[in-house]
Amino acid sequence: MRLISFIAAVLAGLVAGLGLTALVARDGIVFDHRQIGAWTFAPRVGSELIDPYARLRMLVSGELPLANGEGFSLLAGIDETGQKLDARCTYRMSGPLPAARFWTLTLTTPDGRLIETPLRRSSFTSAEILRFAGEPLAIEIGARPMAGNWLPTPPGGAFVLVLRLYETPLSATATLLDATILPRVERLDCPA
Repeated sequence: MRLISFIAAVLAGLVAGLGLTALVARDGIVFDHRQIGAWTFAPRVGSELIDPYARLRMLVSGELPLANGEGFSLLAGIDETGQKLDARCTYRMSGPLPAARFWTLTLTTPDGRLIETPLRRSSFTSAEILRFAGEPLAIEIGARPMAGNWLPTPPGGAFVLVLRLYETPLSATATLLDATILPRVERLDCPA
């Protein structure tokens, strides 16, 4: 009888452990992440200190993270007020950017896939952005065309902004990020 109880306990532990691991891998539950304003980041993803669950998520998704010395990624799935980014709404990403040799801003689905927009444009790079003297960086994000740096959104649904900074000193000190060096993601309007 003790042997049957022992085998049942081991099987229950295996099923629970494998089930929780599958849940973490499938749903992208992140244990080691930080939130600053609209931006979320995992400071250890590109280093040798990556947690095993993040490593599993990378394996399942096929994502190749930037190594510690190469750069750093930040994600925004919400605006400054904490509301999810909605393709029907209009947003402005503006303000300072951390020091980096090169950066990209990309629209993705919540699960990390590139978004197909009507104009076939889902990203900007630091090399193609319009800059205005004496004004901070500003990128308009929405379905309707706007003057300046406009990034079109798809016809509807949620999206995520992915800001990748290449050759930045942040890759070594990501835990020291603060809101004063990150751009804000503000909702300008949203049709009812």
